Amino acid sequence: MRAILSFLFVLLLFLECFPLSAQAFLNDFRRDIKERLDPGKSYGLYQKALEMGAPFESVCRQIELNVEQSDWDMIVSWDLDTPQVCGTRARVYLIRNEDYDQAVFAKGVRHLMFLPIRIGVYQEGEKVVVVFTNPELLSKVFFADLPFVDQDEMVALANEVKKDLVTLCIKGMEGTILTEQLPPVRNDRDVRFFWSGMQEQFDVIRRIPLQGDPAEAIRKVCDRLEKGVRIQERGWQVISRYMVSDRACLVGVSNRHIENLTLNYIGLKWPAFLDRDPCSGLYHLTQFPIEILIFVEEGEIRIGILDQFWRMRFYLWDDPYRTGATFMARDPNFSSRIYKSLLEIIRYP
Repeated sequence: MRAILSFLFVLLLFLECFPLSAQAFLNDFRRDIKERLDPGKSYGLYQKALEMGAPFESVCRQIELNVEQSDWDMIVSWDLDTPQVCGTRARVYLIRNEDYDQAVFAKGVRHLMFLPIRIGVYQEGEKVVVVFTNPELLSKVFFADLPFVDQDEMVALANEVKKDLVTLCIKGMEGTILTEQLPPVRNDRDVRFFWSGMQEQFDVIRRIPLQGDPAEAIRKVCDRLEKGVRIQERGWQVISRYMVSDRACLVGVSNRHIENLTLNYIGLKWPAFLDRDPCSGLYHLTQFPIEILIFVEEGEIRIGILDQFWRMRFYLWDDPYRTGATFMARDPNFSSRIYKSLLEIIRYP
């Protein structure tokens, strides 16, 4: 009798819960189909916030002041390589917010790969332009593996972050305030079809047994990684490094030669009628630095990076001369060389 009563109780509980589960499944199924068929909303990966005729350094100082007076923390800023032929300057700011870091971390440590938040400043003729990488599109892509309810939560949070970014970029400035979406522009259908597999593009390169305190162990791995960057002498430099919840460390690295090739057309010979500006790719500057994630998972320390060809296509897809047939014909092994160079750094003893 006890077994029968237990079975009836479980059956009743199942019947109570199943309609809700079935409804949730059908809702997610309908939405998935809709986003695969309907272009929906468009998102620019880069957002132009401001144009103004002012000295480069004065614009940068105001952004630094705005960050200092906000809930955001400055991690680092650095000037990118801009060839002499461009006659311009370009600077990237990396900023963070502890609450936002924790919210991203709560959805899974590997989702930290799109952090930190980035603001870019560069000269364009007589103007100074301020841009940032759009956190809304980043959330659509980097959380696409989660249920829709979690995706919606992170996209809503990203929109709040975007409002903060606009304020940081324009507060105290006198210029043309913009909310212009810069290419690559993608829609919901693009994300669902082409960019929803970020987790499949994340490669764990190295596994290290976890011994002792996780935070201290991660710091030691990061120290060795930085030493590897210095010893390899391949032009890499560590731009940033910061801990999240004592369970992960994000290291940002860059290489001036790679910055040059991906942001400019130096070395390419164009037909005269194309009249191509060799420095027209500068607004892509917030694709840097390249991320290396050190994190604790399943009782070990793991070090991972994104597939570099996927990453290049994601940040530069609007420009076939950089990631399409022309670029590949010019240098078909470019992304694989970046990947292999990063492997040498990560595998340093």
